[in-house]
Amino acid sequence: TWENSGGAVKAGETSRVAIARELFEETGIRAEPEEFELLDTDRDRTAHYDFYSLKRQISLDEIVLQPGETDDAKWVTFDEIHEMIRQKQICSIIAKQFLRQEQALQDRVHK
Repeated sequence: TWENSGGAVKAGETSRVAIARELFEETGIRAEPEEFELLDTDRDRTAHYDFYSLKRQISLDEIVLQPGETDDAKWVTFDEIHEMIRQKQICSIIAKQFLRQEQALQDRVHK
């Protein structure tokens, strides 16, 4: 199933520094920490989660997949994401989080 980039914060990092590092490691997309917009924060028994968006024009040809970590990449529309969720092509945790944050993402697209 499909997932989005993500990972854990290392000692001494802020969550914005961590997401910039993880995105670069997994996709080769370089962005400054302040370019990420916080969408939401969540927590469970064992972890704290920050969810960010990055608005950027990037060609699929520019993406560099991290061997053993990232298998593929694609850009999709909101309608395509909904279809992927219906067909269970997106990891269920990611699908639930997308649906929770969809309006915030839509608002950023139309800025």
